[in-house]
Amino acid sequence: MDITKFIVFIDSWVILINKPSGLRTIPDGYDKEKENLHSLLKKVYPEIMTVHRLDKDTSGLIIFARDKDVHKMLNLQFEKRLINKKYFALVHNFPDWNHIEPTLHLLIDGDRKHRTIIHQSGKPATTHFSKIEVDTTKNISLIEAIPKTGYTHQIRSQLSHIGFPILGDILYAKDLSSDQKLRNKQVSRMMLHAASLEFSHPETNRITKISSNLPFSISEI
Repeated sequence: MDITKFIVFIDSWVILINKPSGLRTIPDGYDKEKENLHSLLKKVYPEIMTVHRLDKDTSGLIIFARDKDVHKMLNLQFEKRLINKKYFALVHNFPDWNHIEPTLHLLIDGDRKHRTIIHQSGKPATTHFSKIEVDTTKNISLIEAIPKTGYTHQIRSQLSHIGFPILGDILYAKDLSSDQKLRNKQVSRMMLHAASLEFSHPETNRITKISSNLPFSISEI
């Protein structure tokens, strides 16, 4: 795979990739030879360092540091929640709200399927959800998600819990009708995309916002 064709922004300090769905961010824990974004990039840019991750089946923007100092600065921004990310998801069902911002306690690796579950002993996680578009015939909605915290599978787990599991997300499928289960099998991927990433540039300190186009739409389903 020519990973350079997925670069959307590059300078002497950072590289931003529009990761395709189905590609791991880092090497697999059991099989190091499986194709992954970090290893592919490292062949071209040996100095790059991973700052954060996207799930294998999630597409969209991910940032890499080009040296140790930048890596430290970006990590600090993530720790202080200064980096803003926006996602879009196609979900089953349609909400009766326009905006909602639940805070739900998440327990990482909380069950036998290694899912992130809603549990009182978990850490409080907040996501702002907005309804963007609805197709009542298909019973599908386009939802914008802006996470205020950054836990593993946060958006997937929370959307499933409040009644809007992501289309194509088999792991968090919940209370689906037979038609919805069939629709899950018919789509080629999980319909979650990291559409924008906003950060303070490590060299200029200017707020830099990078966006990418949605690779899916309700009309195509």
